[in-house]
Amino acid sequence: MITTCIIRFRNLHSAYVCLKAGMAAQSKKDFEAIQTYNKLRKKPLADTSYSPSELREAQFYFEKVNEYRKRSEEGFEPSKLFMVWRVSTLVGRPIWEKDAIIKLGLADHKIKYAIVKNTASNNKFLWKIKHLIRVKPITFPDGFPTEEDAYCTFLKQTGELVVTPRLRVHPEDLERDSEIEKKKLDPRSIREDLRLKWNQGYLNMY
Repeated sequence: MITTCIIRFRNLHSAYVCLKAGMAAQSKKDFEAIQTYNKLRKKPLADTSYSPSELREAQFYFEKVNEYRKRSEEGFEPSKLFMVWRVSTLVGRPIWEKDAIIKLGLADHKIKYAIVKNTASNNKFLWKIKHLIRVKPITFPDGFPTEEDAYCTFLKQTGELVVTPRLRVHPEDLERDSEIEKKKLDPRSIREDLRLKWNQGYLNMY
């Protein structure tokens, strides 16, 4: 009986020793894995296993965020106007998102963009549909246009409002000439004249 108990105790002790050794080995592996993860996490971005395109994209956003932080530290005046595009379809979207796009005037695909004031209420309104639109601040490299510059301005897709004297149009040139208006036919007269020519044929054609 005593011999049997001794044998069982030895077996239990050996099993406990093996289990303890296995746990020690597992904890050592876990510790090494944590060390490896920390080393990889502290490595530079170029030394990691990212593709060149992912590295370029990450570098682009890193420089962009860095530029914004410098500008915020130096202090800058926010844009007074926003240029808003619709970049997503309205098919399957909720009714409130469609109403917001209609309120902006971007429901028709022929309309390219909308001009929105940079106010707190408008920003809150645009935030609700930020996944459907693209917002670009409008800048004024040539200064804020005056009333005289209203006929010589051009808004680029980059958001720059350029003032160029070459685009200046005098209001007198937009007025209708009385001599041309006398000779100008209305659509109804044009349709009647063309219909008569179609039915009777052109007399001086042959």
